[in-house]
Amino acid sequence: MSKGEEDHCRSVGMDDYLSKPVQLAKLKAILEKWLPCMAVQSRAITAPPAPSDSSSVSLDVNVLKGLVGNDAAVIRRFLTDFHSSAAGMAAALHNACLAGQAAEAGAIAHKLKSSARSVGALPLGELCAEMEQAGKAADVKALAVLMPEFEQELASVKQYLENY
Repeated sequence: MSKGEEDHCRSVGMDDYLSKPVQLAKLKAILEKWLPCMAVQSRAITAPPAPSDSSSVSLDVNVLKGLVGNDAAVIRRFLTDFHSSAAGMAAALHNACLAGQAAEAGAIAHKLKSSARSVGALPLGELCAEMEQAGKAADVKALAVLMPEFEQELASVKQYLENY
């Protein structure tokens, strides 16, 4: 979130501001603030556990739980959707890198970065951020260096998802 963005929104008449990705607890607090009748109804909603240190794991599902709640069916649906869309984006990213299409690779990496971070695949998201920057800089060599590391991390995430 950019502080300037929040200030601008408030200056043009917005009453409050949430940035993406919206955390479930923050959304709940805003709804309770502006719709007091929601406070009574939302007492059953419990805050999900805080994300744990994910430096040693490929995917921290608590990040996703922080966004969508603890419903196991919803979590599974998001992870399944991510698994299938990540495979397609990874193939497109690989092809763009092979073809020397740095800008295209950067755009694909940007999309995958956002979805990876949202489901809790934080190391994969960080690699995608590096690839996005390399793509913006038209640095084909950096993309070639990052691609094997990206593919290894993606394989770890896929293995986690298949065992979840």
